[in-house]
Amino acid sequence: MVTFKYSLTLSLCFLIQVISFAQVNDSLIKDNRIEVIKNFIPILSEAIKIPVNPNPEKPEISKPNYTYQIPDQQFSIQPTIYTIKPLSLGTFLLPKLKNNYTKLGFGNYTSPLFEFYLNSVRNKNTQTGMFIKHISANGDKAYNNFSNSTIYSYVKQFTANGSYGVDAGYNRNLVNLYGTPNDIKKLSIDPKLIYQLFDTKAFFQNYNKDSSSLTYKLDLGYYNYNGDFKLKNDKVNENNFFVKIRFNKQINTLPFELVTGLQVNNTKFSPGNSTGEFNYQRIYFELNPQLKLSDENFYLKGGVNFIIASDSAGTQPYLFPKAEGGYNLIANKLVVLAGITGNLKPNTVKGITGENPFATNFILNNTINRFEIYGGFKGELGPMTNFTIMASSTSVKNLLFYTHDSVQANQVTTYDSTYANLTTISANINHSIGEKLRLGIGFNVFNYKLNPTLAHPYSRPGFEVKTNATYHIADKFILKLDIFYMGQRYSRYLSGTEKKIDPFVDANFGIDYRYNKNVSVFLNANNIANNRYQRFYSYPVYGINIMGGFTFTF
Repeated sequence: MVTFKYSLTLSLCFLIQVISFAQVNDSLIKDNRIEVIKNFIPILSEAIKIPVNPNPEKPEISKPNYTYQIPDQQFSIQPTIYTIKPLSLGTFLLPKLKNNYTKLGFGNYTSPLFEFYLNSVRNKNTQTGMFIKHISANGDKAYNNFSNSTIYSYVKQFTANGSYGVDAGYNRNLVNLYGTPNDIKKLSIDPKLIYQLFDTKAFFQNYNKDSSSLTYKLDLGYYNYNGDFKLKNDKVNENNFFVKIRFNKQINTLPFELVTGLQVNNTKFSPGNSTGEFNYQRIYFELNPQLKLSDENFYLKGGVNFIIASDSAGTQPYLFPKAEGGYNLIANKLVVLAGITGNLKPNTVKGITGENPFATNFILNNTINRFEIYGGFKGELGPMTNFTIMASSTSVKNLLFYTHDSVQANQVTTYDSTYANLTTISANINHSIGEKLRLGIGFNVFNYKLNPTLAHPYSRPGFEVKTNATYHIADKFILKLDIFYMGQRYSRYLSGTEKKIDPFVDANFGIDYRYNKNVSVFLNANNIANNRYQRFYSYPVYGINIMGGFTFTF
């Protein structure tokens, strides 16, 4: 018993001693806090799903009821009618049109100039006009005198369903054959060449009332072209008639176009040294369908050119491809395009003498462009600058050239009767600053691969450049500059001897002074380098020629 008590006493004393030591040394208990270190294991209780679906309350909408009371009374007011003076709109809305003018001038080669334009005023139903022009000159000698006169008139009528019109014209052109450039050949016969053209056309077209309707345009034309060649008293008379119809219609949102036509050409040669005459008649029928597909960034169009040509040698059909595609590399800025085409061109007396009036020895062949592959770019360098760059390669039969007959002092049509190859590179750029400045420049490069019997493309250049500029000064002065360059060419005598034609530059300058709205003064200087170059061998042009005059508008 004593031992148990003694043991209990010792235990209490030891417990008191431990507690006292813990109170004295507080390294384990800080600020009356006990830190317990233990691994924390989070335990999430299971979610309890509420077994009740939500049932939102539906708001109750009550329509208000309104009642109106309209007095049973009517008001009657008698209108007061009186006349008011019409209001004049003034002339600033529709200013008076000055469609007519007269131009009078005179040059240093005893060159009178007369132009007269007469046109109808503003009219929504009818439009008419007339044009008269004459210019002539006396050269260094009588052998290079020339004159050109033109009369032209037209009438157009506009209706609710379409429009139609008729125009007619007459042109008389006189030139002279005058030998070689270094030693003028004094011909024993009259060197005058006189060409006269009577031309008339008519058309009718309907209006497109909706996108699915059929539109068409009918063109009719006839001309008589005759030449009087005094050197041998030869005469040529050409009559040409054509009719052409163009149809357009949307087929499943795709634009479809069909062009068909008929042309009849008759040429009669009357040699002055014999009683025999020669008639040459040709007939051409064409049928050209085309379908076009376009989108925002590209377009495709394709079809065929089908032509039947008939003359005294027989009838021959021709089928040429026609396709073109373009894509916008830069929207509204740069377009790349490429295509293939082909055609047949009848050579006529009117077309030949329009290009070379000194040609009097004619062979009328058809120039057949079997196919032409082309491609290039067109676009804008800025809001005022646009450009075009194109290249093409053509396989063509009966390319037309001009050689020289020294005995008759005239030009002779010469053809490459085989399929020759013509490669062309052309570029044009135009820049403008509003109406103040306009500038344009273009060039063409031609490369021919001909039949070995033709050593050169006679009278055709291999390179040419054209540039023009117009500059306005304070709405009073207008300055104009035109420069034309043509590279070296060759010509050939009938004997086979070849002659080189030097390249040339033709520069022309003009200035107009507007005295007022109705009167202006002009002064033009042509060939200011005074270069008596030859466009066609044996026919040098005039030297520097200056012309001045007045223009009156009314």
